[in-house]
Amino acid sequence: MRISQWSVTTVFLAVFLTVGAEIWTSPKKLMARPRSEIKLSCGSDNPYRSCSWTLPSNSSCSNIRPGMTGQCREVQMVIFDASENYCNITVTSVRDFDNGAWTCELEYPDRVDTAFTELIVIEEASV
Repeated sequence: MRISQWSVTTVFLAVFLTVGAEIWTSPKKLMARPRSEIKLSCGSDNPYRSCSWTLPSNSSCSNIRPGMTGQCREVQMVIFDASENYCNITVTSVRDFDNGAWTCELEYPDRVDTAFTELIVIEEASV
């Protein structure tokens, strides 16, 4: 008889706020199975100049400007969609190495603000 259970790998999560603007990510923490699709959002009450997302693997989707939509050049499984106050990405097929802290940076004329989302990739384990 084969019994399955889910094993979970956890990682560090932190949120960094700069005085004068509030940048947030949604969700703060997310669990996903391999090959599933997820959406991560980053935003602010203030319009930004450009945004970027850095993956746990240190690959990045960068120089995303408000109004842009498309596929990330550096990471094939990531699609971005940006508006005046939001920078969203969709991971079309989660992989094990996507596990960890995803970093969003919003660039303003006078500063760069950063926030983090934690993605926990859960895998089925045999017992």
